[in-house]
Amino acid sequence: MKNKTYRIGSKKNIDSNSVISRRLAALCVKEVMEKNLPLQQVISSQKDYAMLESRDRAFVRLIVATTFRRMGQINSALKPFLRQNPPKLIYAALQTAAAQIIYLGTPPHAAVGETVAMLKGRNSSKGFANLTNAVLRKVVDSGSKLAAQEPPKINIPSWLLGEWESDYGRQASRKFSIQLTQEPPLDVTVKSNESIWADKLCGKIIGKNSVRINKIGNITELAGFSEGEWWAQDIAASIPVKLLGSLSGKRVLDMCAAPGGKTMQLASRGALVTALDKSISRLGRVKENLTRTNLSADIICQDALDWDSNENFYDAVLLDAPCTATGTFRRHPDVLYNRKPKDLSNLIKIQDQLLNKSASFVKPGGVLIYSTCSLLSAEGKPRIDKFLKRNPHFSLEAIKNIDGLDLPFEAFEGGFVRTLPHYLADEGGMDGFFIAKMKRSNSS
Repeated sequence: MKNKTYRIGSKKNIDSNSVISRRLAALCVKEVMEKNLPLQQVISSQKDYAMLESRDRAFVRLIVATTFRRMGQINSALKPFLRQNPPKLIYAALQTAAAQIIYLGTPPHAAVGETVAMLKGRNSSKGFANLTNAVLRKVVDSGSKLAAQEPPKINIPSWLLGEWESDYGRQASRKFSIQLTQEPPLDVTVKSNESIWADKLCGKIIGKNSVRINKIGNITELAGFSEGEWWAQDIAASIPVKLLGSLSGKRVLDMCAAPGGKTMQLASRGALVTALDKSISRLGRVKENLTRTNLSADIICQDALDWDSNENFYDAVLLDAPCTATGTFRRHPDVLYNRKPKDLSNLIKIQDQLLNKSASFVKPGGVLIYSTCSLLSAEGKPRIDKFLKRNPHFSLEAIKNIDGLDLPFEAFEGGFVRTLPHYLADEGGMDGFFIAKMKRSNSS
């Protein structure tokens, strides 16, 4: 394929929707990297995205996710062919095209030709069309070999990799990086009869009321979705509610409730749920999910730090605190790039404030669950240690196992739950979570 020039000007060879999809993919990568925003926020703000057919929207997401999963290796494949870094949008176009060529098996004429056509259609990018064509032709020839020379850990930003190697060791961090390169299966929480739904969805039971599905497609077309029999929820994210035991008739406060997975879990188990969150748009999703699943909760839109309950104390409070969300990189690889070290200190401050606030809502003898979907140790045990010193009327309740879920012994070290991405690796892994359970004394 050396010295092959791909045709980029003929309408016969160019699919306009594909050009738009590739432009959106490059733009999304650029915006996430430049503005440190979550992909979902970036992609939902693009008007052209909503106008695409579902197949093309899925293509955009696949390109972007693959780019973030393999960014270190992609950059290594591009580096020999660039004397200097081009403007950010041009570089993002090169990255997303390389992702298609090296990892998605996209025919070179499509990946190269339509990427170049996309740039030729923008006045500010026309001058880089020839450069892009030349670089991508070289990626077609040798990009796969160059990318394969680098280990998967290069896809993790250096500051995060350093933190994880310090906290979990190099071997575990290497396993994290392997999970990053793999598309995760879909986990769903079912209201009941997980064995029946495992059969209907061609999935596998991986815990009480949890089913894992490998072949996904359009989630809304799966059996039971429109009937509200289940909702998507990673197995690790389902653990905090599972630690609360019997909930029938108990009053439970779900702080920071959106997008509502845990709210639905609580309600489906018979709890009287108050769902609290400060984001009106995200609470809209909670309402939609509750309506679809025919479940109910009292929904309150207010900042938890400013809210005071007019009710009596709650039997249980669930605080799934705002965090770096670094444990969710299997499903949201962009999180590795929209978080920076400076974000951590602000989040820790909020976590401490929310923990202290949540204590005021727990009745004597009641339970407080704290969780974060983070793999940064600072967002875990140190927060609980500090909370217990400030709140001596609470004590840690050691967690020794999760009913129906086979986790290694080290997941429960210290009385907490710490799930890691390579747990259940043979079945597709799981998100990284930290979870603690505390009880308020009866006399306080």
